[in-house]
Amino acid sequence: MIKIRELSSQASDLGEGPIWIKDRNELMWVDIPQKKLHCSGFDSGLTSTWSFPTSICAFTENINGGYIAATLVGFAEIDAQGELHPMHTFLDLNMRFNDGKADAAGRFWAGTTALDFAPNRGSLYVVEVDGTYRKVFENITLSNGMGWSPCNQYFYYIDSIPGVMKRFDFDLIKGTIKNPIDFIVFDATKGIPDGMTVTHDGLLVVALWDGSRLEVFSAEGKKIDEIPLPVQRPTSCTFGGADGATLIVTSSGQDLDLAAHPLNGKTLAVDGTGLSGAASRTYGTLEN
Repeated sequence: MIKIRELSSQASDLGEGPIWIKDRNELMWVDIPQKKLHCSGFDSGLTSTWSFPTSICAFTENINGGYIAATLVGFAEIDAQGELHPMHTFLDLNMRFNDGKADAAGRFWAGTTALDFAPNRGSLYVVEVDGTYRKVFENITLSNGMGWSPCNQYFYYIDSIPGVMKRFDFDLIKGTIKNPIDFIVFDATKGIPDGMTVTHDGLLVVALWDGSRLEVFSAEGKKIDEIPLPVQRPTSCTFGGADGATLIVTSSGQDLDLAAHPLNGKTLAVDGTGLSGAASRTYGTLEN
């Protein structure tokens, strides 16, 4: 039986980008418009918060300490004390980053969107482990969830506004993608595809904004299940817990009736799905 609980009393305007830190038994996520990064104990629910002068749109751990982040204007590092240090500042003022994740080789991938969601303005970028960055795909409207198949044969990437998950052939050694196909096309009247994660056995789990649920797809792109949620706008998901069998789901509470639906904007733990996945990957390689 599926059981759902709130992981923290902290509500977010736009909770996004959850990462599970196994060694510390903690969950971290961002609230993009509030320019905050939250960290909560998985069992205690005790939550601490860092505030920044700009929005942190996506982030992950840096293997050598602190974090790497995608912001409103580019890429930055966050040290262990919560101080922001710009790496690359290059985005126009009418653009921002959105979702991002690290791959199995330690690169950080993140995509952009126009603030007014103008079509085809967004792009996908990669930060290499040496700190350089490059653009790898463009003509995206609202760059969102991403993930890799367990064998790293495929890269999955969601463009939310056309409601499409693309699948690419992926080269882990080179960090390249090619041969994109429209792998899953969503019905926008039933929710907008947002963040996603991949299970240990290659199933794809997608959060549906304004859909009050997660959808589960096979590795062949066939919908096989859905998980109802007590929030209207789930935004992203990842796996956590000691056995990696807890789905962690962020959500948005902005412009919603929180009195009638108090879990909107909360970060949830979903147990009993029968699914499991790995902890969030880190950026970088160990220094010699």
